[in-house]
Amino acid sequence: MREIQFLFILLLFSSFTRKEYVKLYFENGKIKEEGWVLNGNKVDYWFYYYTNGNIREEGHYLDNKKTKWWIYYDENESVLKKCEHKNNELNGLTIIYNNGKISKAEKYVNGKKIKSWTDLNEFKKDNKYF
Repeated sequence: MREIQFLFILLLFSSFTRKEYVKLYFENGKIKEEGWVLNGNKVDYWFYYYTNGNIREEGHYLDNKKTKWWIYYDENESVLKKCEHKNNELNGLTIIYNNGKISKAEKYVNGKKIKSWTDLNEFKKDNKYF
């Protein structure tokens, strides 16, 4: 009996710590979102889609919160913007595109915009690592 209890506890624990790849679908059968889940939380890389099947956004999660770089697309899969996140908030650079070209850059700290550039040369001067 003791061995059965131990085995049950071991199986229960292992099912909660297993990292799984999940896919959710729209009613029309097209994929809605997909990515990794660990202990019930979204982790690692995720993809989200429009109802037409085209990609809407993609990026990293850490414990159910957006982190690192995310890329956002329009319904035709053209890039709208690329944003840095931390703890589900914009934190870092946001690069905004218009017709496939950079049109604007913004800097965020903890979800608040602190700077904006519409001139690429000024952006490069302020961000020496580019």
